Amino acid sequence: MADDVKRKPGRPRKERKQLVETPQAFLADEEAGITDMQAAFVWHYTEGACGQTEAARRAGFSFPASAATKMLNGNDFPKVTRAVRVKQDELREKYAITPQKTGSMLWNIAETAFESGAYNAAVSAVKELNQLAGLTIHRSQNLNINADLQKMTKEDIKGRLNELLGVEKEVSDKDM
Repeated sequence: MADDVKRKPGRPRKERKQLVETPQAFLADEEAGITDMQAAFVWHYTEGACGQTEAARRAGFSFPASAATKMLNGNDFPKVTRAVRVKQDELREKYAITPQKTGSMLWNIAETAFESGAYNAAVSAVKELNQLAGLTIHRSQNLNINADLQKMTKEDIKGRLNELLGVEKEVSDKDM
């Protein structure tokens, strides 16, 4: 056989799409006072969807576990720790869920769905917008009745329910 390639048994692995495009090169950030490797570490740690050791490995450090610990302990490289915090704050602000962003997204969904003929989706988006704006309120009421139903007659139960519900007319058997 020409294709004598050994494969592991089981299903073939599906290629995963990268969440973020990795920059080709990282430049030293003079404003933050960090080197190009440290800038790469900060990017991989905050946006590269990996842990601190993997971020250090991808940034090119020789001993990634040790380097990552030193980068983030705040004592050895305080500028790197500060750069990580600044980047995390920027990302928090960028992806924060606010009523304004949610309303804007729902409005876009409603318009797009309506234009494409997906009327159910448009109605759902408008319902969500109304709830966000406080125009619709869902109410429910629970009644807790402390009574021993075994000792009550049918008439006693009807009377008690009428009293609790504020019904002036008598409830008929057809209503129950």
